Amino acid sequence: MLPESEDANPGCSQDRITSVGRILRKTHLDEIPQLLSILTGEMSVVGPRPVWTEEEELLQDEIESWSKRWAVTPGLTGLAQVRNVDSTNGQAKLESDLEYIRRQSIGFDLYLVAVQLWQVMTDCYEMVAEQDSKNDSSPQANEQTD
Repeated sequence: MLPESEDANPGCSQDRITSVGRILRKTHLDEIPQLLSILTGEMSVVGPRPVWTEEEELLQDEIESWSKRWAVTPGLTGLAQVRNVDSTNGQAKLESDLEYIRRQSIGFDLYLVAVQLWQVMTDCYEMVAEQDSKNDSSPQANEQTD
């Protein structure tokens, strides 16, 4: 199992994430540059999600069949992402990726895209609701109601 450290999950340290970065992550806008990779054919919309270079080396050493997941083009989203499987759990990620490869079809891809879009919208809604909650409980908001 990979260590759960900043190296294994770049950007996971809360003190290293800026407020703009936190918004980009929460709204998934940090994924927009991946669209260029999709347009150039380096990535697919759905497929096994690439991992960080350091993780790739560790997972390949740790899990013998890890390279089987590259039988298809890597994707922006995939079954592991929809299931919220973190790459620090290499075995679960591999199982999800191999299941995706076995079940791959246009219908399954559309289903995964729909689920991922729902999760993105849910994350965005929760972020807005959280911000509204903070604004409602701020001293300035309480002064306006007095």
